[in-house]
Amino acid sequence: MNFNPSQCPLCGRANECQLSSVAAYKGPCWCAKVKVPEELIARLPAEARNRACICRDCVMKFHREQMNGAPALKVRPGEFYFDGSLMVFTAAYHLRRGYCCDSGCRHCPYTTDFRVAINP
Repeated sequence: MNFNPSQCPLCGRANECQLSSVAAYKGPCWCAKVKVPEELIARLPAEARNRACICRDCVMKFHREQMNGAPALKVRPGEFYFDGSLMVFTAAYHLRRGYCCDSGCRHCPYTTDFRVAINP
């Protein structure tokens, strides 16, 4: 297999991984905020495992597919607050859930500049 470590081995797009980037270090990688499931890693060709990172979009897509039809995650104290009549989830809730729902949540930890770079 011929692959580029800066590209996602599943979809071929840029994985925006700090470790495989030639750019100067700009802080922790986006992937430190999410859990990459073993089931998704198992989809990689053997020669790409531990050699190329899966992109954020493929990780989030996998999480959304797995959660489709699953019961909603129970909200714990400290993971939300009210802004008028709106219930607002904190970043802690989103991180525990493990993926971005693409609803534009106020405290979504997944919508950093990495998302802008992936989805211009």
